[in-house]
Formats: sequence, C-alpha cells, structure tokens
Amino acid sequence: MRFYLLILYNFIFLMVRKLRYGSRYQSSFIERLSPASSIRLIGKSKIKLGYNIDIAPHTRIEALHGGDIFIGDRTYINRDCIISCHKSVHIGKNCMFGPGVRIYDNNHKFSKDEGVSSKLKTGSISIGDNCWIASNAIILKGADIGNNCIIGAGCIIDYKIPDGSLVRLKQQHSVEQLR
Repeated sequence: MRFYLLILYNFIFLMVRKLRYGSRYQSSFIERLSPASSIRLIGKSKIKLGYNIDIAPHTRIEALHGGDIFIGDRTYINRDCIISCHKSVHIGKNCMFGPGVRIYDNNHKFSKDEGVSSKLKTGSISIGDNCWIASNAIILKGADIGNNCIIGAGCIIDYKIPDGSLVRLKQQHSVEQLR
C-alpha cells in the first residue's frame, strides 16, 4: 500500500512541478522524490533529472538566477543533502551521495579591505559517472570530479580529481588511484 501511495505522490508532484516550471523542469516519469525533499527553481533556472532518480528526505535542491542542474540516470541522493546552483552543477549517472553532502557552485565575494559582500562568485561543478560522494563531503565551485571516483567522508573538494581516484582525509587530503 505504501508503495502505491509513493507512486501516486510522485506522479501528482511531477505534474505540479511541470505546471509550475514548464520546460525548465525535465524528468522522466520514473523518479522517487521523498515528500520531505524540495526542488526549487528561481528565475530562468533549469533542472534535468535522469531516469530512476532517488532523492531521500530533507534534501534541498535549488537552482537560482539562471543556474542549470543536471542529475544523471539512477543517481541516489541521501538524506539532508543540499545542492545550491547559481551557474552549473552536472552530476553523472549511477552516482551515490551519502547523508549531509553539500554542493555549492557559489560563494560570497570578499576582500581584506571590505570584508564579505552579498555579491557572489560562481563556477561550474562536474561530477562524473559512477561516483560515490561519502557523508558530509563538501563540493565547491571549480570541482571537476572524474568518472569512477570515491570522495571520502568530510572531504572538501574545489579542484580537479582524475578518473578512478579515491580522495580521503588523513592529516592532509590525499588522492589515490583506485585499483
């Protein structure tokens, strides 16, 4: 019974999002979005969800002021994740995100003379296919994570990671090739 209610919920809210956002919201008919998650598009922002996406409760996805989000087929986003996009976030297919992952393609401008500003600096984020982003990792603007990578729990990424890499916290970040 619960399964059928979830299917009905997803169908109704898919239609609501299509009506609300029009062509700026694209997804397949098969998606599993928790009723306790949210997707928000502001301005001319767009989102495209691949086939069989699974988004857990308390996840917040926001594309703001022209931001463009793409999430590939069969990607799972665990609970309490945040994706905040002002420019571009591209996530490949077959990816898994642990709880509490944060993805921000923007940060506030700042200088030593004027301090922090409400103006933003933006940059693109790309996460390849078949990646595992472990719990509480933070992915920042400029991150370019290759295919088949593992980003360990608590890592902060704002640089290029080659295909087949394992990034984990030790005393310092380390990048290793997967065997």
